[in-house]
Amino acid sequence: MDLAHRDVMEALHPLCARVMSVPPESVVPEARLVADLGADSLDVTELEAAVEEVFGVTLKAAKTGTVATVGDVADLIVRLRAADDRRQAVA
Repeated sequence: MDLAHRDVMEALHPLCARVMSVPPESVVPEARLVADLGADSLDVTELEAAVEEVFGVTLKAAKTGTVATVGDVADLIVRLRAADDRRQAVA
């Protein structure tokens, strides 16, 4: 896990625990949002809003169909932030 991914996981961990009302120790990279953490559609929407506020990226614009775990969310955030950085460097 690289530094950027580790930083994202550290910030994402309490967000997931708060939004999904689960104990922080249950929020691990391999935890499935729905099956393990009990997320429903409202939880996912709240998580998307929290991610946008904290990380400055919009998950709704991304293809989130392959996002099933906390680690998947972190991976997506890292990719979206990297893409934003590349766009800003070009501009």
